[in-house]
Amino acid sequence: MAGEKELIEKAAKGDKNAFTELVRTYQNRIFGFVMRMTANRETALDLTQDTFLAAWQNLNGFRKDALFSSWLFQIAANKTKNYLKKAKREISLPNDFDAPSGDVSPHGRVVNKESGQKILQAVTDLPPRQKMVFNMRYFGQMKFNEIAEALEISVSAAKTNYAEALKKLKKSMSKFYEMS
Repeated sequence: MAGEKELIEKAAKGDKNAFTELVRTYQNRIFGFVMRMTANRETALDLTQDTFLAAWQNLNGFRKDALFSSWLFQIAANKTKNYLKKAKREISLPNDFDAPSGDVSPHGRVVNKESGQKILQAVTDLPPRQKMVFNMRYFGQMKFNEIAEALEISVSAAKTNYAEALKKLKKSMSKFYEMS
């Protein structure tokens, strides 16, 4: 994006308005990624803010040949990994995860809530690298080369982690549906 490159250049020279535009462009994607990793809204908000603060402070170190989005996700992934290591606690479901849709029957709500919780738990139970790759690919709709750059791994490692995550999720969900 030509507009994005101009914003990056202006922001690197200290233009706060240009950086604000970059934040507006990426804040929802970064927040969504961190939220899926931590399952805690307040923590996700804090880590998102930390991500953009670190980006602002290190903008001069941004490689112009890299994708800005990959660089931001790399910062977010590192901040999140550090937080999760430090926290050393179980990740709980978000309070509003099971908010019912207005057009679903009561029985459908129970089934949706239960299967939604199982899916979220299955994703939560993935090893950290697979969880990050899965969230970036599935929810963030990032390309494998962008994921590889953000996590500083090879494209084949990103693909392998995604395939392994899918395999584990399918296995986990098949057990759930067999029990239903």
